[in-house]
Amino acid sequence: MEKTINRVDIKGYVGADPKITTFEDGRQVVRLHVATDDHYKDRSGEWKEEVTWHTIIAWSGREMPDFNEIKKGQCLSVQGKIKTKNFEGRDGQSRAVNEILAYSLKIHALEETE
Repeated sequence: MEKTINRVDIKGYVGADPKITTFEDGRQVVRLHVATDDHYKDRSGEWKEEVTWHTIIAWSGREMPDFNEIKKGQCLSVQGKIKTKNFEGRDGQSRAVNEILAYSLKIHALEETE
């Protein structure tokens, strides 16, 4: 049986200023949302755009920028893996959400994105 791989590599735009939590030992965790888009032609031949929002969780470390430098509207490359969180909603129903647990973030300068 072949090994499987859980790896994600996206490049998109930050949708809002990230939420940063700092712990007593100095470590930080950031939660942010990144939008990617896909362009395709529908059956009638018209171009359509589909935007997907990704929730990113990242811990401070050597492959991470200063989280305070990440701002809404910036282009960001994310490498990581998909993690599924299971929880119970307010209505008592079981729910699941997919998040990207990042091990590398890169902020792109404006001239790199054009």
